[in-house]
Amino acid sequence: MSPANRVRTIVAVLAVVAAGIVAGVVYATRQDPPQPVAQCKGQNPKPFVVPGTPTGNVPKVRSALTRSPRDAVAELELLAQQAPGDPVVQFNYATALFCAGFLADADQAYRAAKKAGRDTFYEIQSDVILHPQYFKGGYPPFESDSRDPLLVQGAILQRAGHQHSAERVFARAARLHPGSDEAQVAAAVARFDMDHLSASFSRLGPLVRRFPMSQSVRYHLGLLLAWTGQRDSAVTEFRRARALGPKTRLGRHAATFLGGLVTHGTNRTPR
Repeated sequence: MSPANRVRTIVAVLAVVAAGIVAGVVYATRQDPPQPVAQCKGQNPKPFVVPGTPTGNVPKVRSALTRSPRDAVAELELLAQQAPGDPVVQFNYATALFCAGFLADADQAYRAAKKAGRDTFYEIQSDVILHPQYFKGGYPPFESDSRDPLLVQGAILQRAGHQHSAERVFARAARLHPGSDEAQVAAAVARFDMDHLSASFSRLGPLVRRFPMSQSVRYHLGLLLAWTGQRDSAVTEFRRARALGPKTRLGRHAATFLGGLVTHGTNRTPR
């Protein structure tokens, strides 16, 4: 397969993946913010092991989680102290704590897992668990039909859980193409962090003024607003995105979001 055809194939696959996000975000946005509750009723916690993560502790983690949550905590506590940089250990130790009812300790352990799992799905999943008021589907993806190699590469990295690697690639694209609205949007979206929402929003806001007719700016601003439960503001941005091109992919996605948010959304005050 030629490089050009490979890029076209990858872009097509990413478009399909992105389409599946629309319904999930609409559903999450229309709900009241869920509260953290134990989800291991009558069951042992299941190990969360992402293939390819550097670790030598998977057998120990799997073994510990065959036991009751409290026994799993006792077995994993020392291992967590011995392997502070192992996200597999830290995340699953946090899960054991959570299932055992030690919620405050679990919160701290998930924060340790987020740090240890930087640039992996462990960081993202820890962030999601720590912020149950937001959409549970990970981090918002940058969406584009661009064939620019850097934007394609960044999108692939982002969907593989390598958020910071994607951020570096998108930042390079933004430096190389300062007049490209999509490159600037990609760099902003890749900075998303549920602990620091301003990292992305502070970059997207100025882009609205700089590229007032950019569908990408409006769509992604709406996406991040919806992702973080800010329904009314998201509706405003999705309407603007749709108006800028109702037949484009982003325009169609914006319309789908609007169909869910306006028809089924609640009247609760956005966060």
